[in-house]
Amino acid sequence: MQAWTVESVVALAPDAASASAGQALASERKWSGIGRSDRAVWGFCQGSGKDPYQARVDLSEPAFKCSCPSRKFPCKHGLALMLLLAKSPGVFKAQAEPGWVSEWIAGRSERAEKKVEKAKAAAEKPVDIEAQAKRAAQRTQRVQDGIAGCRVWLEDLVRRGLAAAQGESAASWDRMAARMVDAQAPGLAAMVRRMPEVIASGAGWEVRTLDHLGRIHTLMRAGERLSELPGDVAGDVRVALGWPQSKDEVLASEGVRDRWVVLGQVVEEEDRLRTRRTWLVGRGTRRRALLLDFAAGLAPLEATVPAGVEVEGELAFYPSRQPLRALVKGAGEPLPMGALAGATDATIEEGLASYAAALAANPWTGRWPLLLEGVRLVKEREEWCLVDRAGDGLPLRGAFTGGINLWRLLSASRGDEATVLVEWDGESAMPVGAVGGVGDAFLDLAPRWAA
Repeated sequence: MQAWTVESVVALAPDAASASAGQALASERKWSGIGRSDRAVWGFCQGSGKDPYQARVDLSEPAFKCSCPSRKFPCKHGLALMLLLAKSPGVFKAQAEPGWVSEWIAGRSERAEKKVEKAKAAAEKPVDIEAQAKRAAQRTQRVQDGIAGCRVWLEDLVRRGLAAAQGESAASWDRMAARMVDAQAPGLAAMVRRMPEVIASGAGWEVRTLDHLGRIHTLMRAGERLSELPGDVAGDVRVALGWPQSKDEVLASEGVRDRWVVLGQVVEEEDRLRTRRTWLVGRGTRRRALLLDFAAGLAPLEATVPAGVEVEGELAFYPSRQPLRALVKGAGEPLPMGALAGATDATIEEGLASYAAALAANPWTGRWPLLLEGVRLVKEREEWCLVDRAGDGLPLRGAFTGGINLWRLLSASRGDEATVLVEWDGESAMPVGAVGGVGDAFLDLAPRWAA
């Protein structure tokens, strides 16, 4: 049975309010009838009504069910039950499952079997090559039409000048982004939607805006010439535009086996879509890897390995000129994180060189993980930086320096050196995890819900 931690349970919460409410209920005195089996945990939690709520969790996924009227999934009671399991597993006594638990799991198993049978039947069904090619051609044409419309808008924007762009309303950017979504180019839509943020980024905004517009132009130009590009380049362009990628094809490819250290996990929410980025580094290969998961609305994110551990396992990487995103082909039980010597970027210069190489291979690389050894927090004028032993520094993102995690890192390291994983976007660094300081324990710095 997987060893759950508070962090891995909180990562399943649909929003910050649910996580906070679950924490408040994660106390043995608030529960009765608590029990566990090899595959489930359950218990009763008294709410405002006469009868207590029945909460149960199938640990294999995990999957949740509760008799409360909440529309959130998982609800605060399911989260509280799992948080209590993570903090105080001893209160869960092994016993036979009550009927309301075993019947629910049996129903889930039956539905899962039917789903597998349906998928098997679909896989055995002959592929209509002609229809498949027709759908692909239709999507390509929609994307090309979207790019053409975006090009007219972009050229008009540049013709009027960057100063005029400052006066554009948020609604105008959103309208163009929505047109790109309708054209089945969500990646291009995301780049357009980021424009107001870049324009409002403070001193030097015009340089950053021009750079961002250049990236949009380069992506559109590449999208217009997809048929002329080499296979791996065309694949990166499709990903940048927002083409979906087949998980089955990736999992069928040759994997990379290593002892993978889970260095950080970021959960962000935008337009009711939650995205989780889990960053890993291989001890033997020193390869960086990104596990990317999504959940829409109130649906839960799939369970994954928590930050601050390491696992023996195999990752399959998505094809790219700069492979980074990966899927887990197989992994053992999470183990405590050990020292990171040998897997780090020894200097900031070395880390930035790896980012430059990634950007040269794939110009649409958004974030790149830098695992910086021997850096410390330094405040220069009004700006916080991470500075290495050579005296080189990286500016930290405002979202980090304006929050509590800055002071958590400063307190844990006592102003001394630490090994810090940051997401680098070419402008600023967002720390998501650190090792060093008091007890050399892992410090989770990642935001769980971004503003």
